Amino acid sequence: MDLVDILIAIALIIASVLGLYLIKLIKRLFTTLDIVDNKVKELDEKLTPLLYDLQKMIDSGNTIANFAKEQTDYANDIIVNVKNKFGGFFVRKSDKASPQSNAHNLITNLRAIFKATTSFINELK
Repeated sequence: MDLVDILIAIALIIASVLGLYLIKLIKRLFTTLDIVDNKVKELDEKLTPLLYDLQKMIDSGNTIANFAKEQTDYANDIIVNVKNKFGGFFVRKSDKASPQSNAHNLITNLRAIFKATTSFINELK
């Protein structure tokens, strides 16, 4: 045997070992994929009822929210009706404290003081 035959034999042995190792890796890959598939199925079996219950909870929450919205709309309608009937009797606090109303009140008071002073001076003459 010469050197080329020995190198070919070594190359064939290395190629067969690498082939067997590749087969072992592929088998391990399929085993891992089966485990992942089983875990995904278990997760799906656990999540499906949870999602169903969550959907029911959301539906009941929406029902409660709609009922509360209807009740607040009804209460707002009543308040608007009361304001329309008795609006002249109630003045908003913001209207009393606004800068425009304060300035208007000051001007009105100054006019009243001026008229009173003018009347008083005319009475003294």
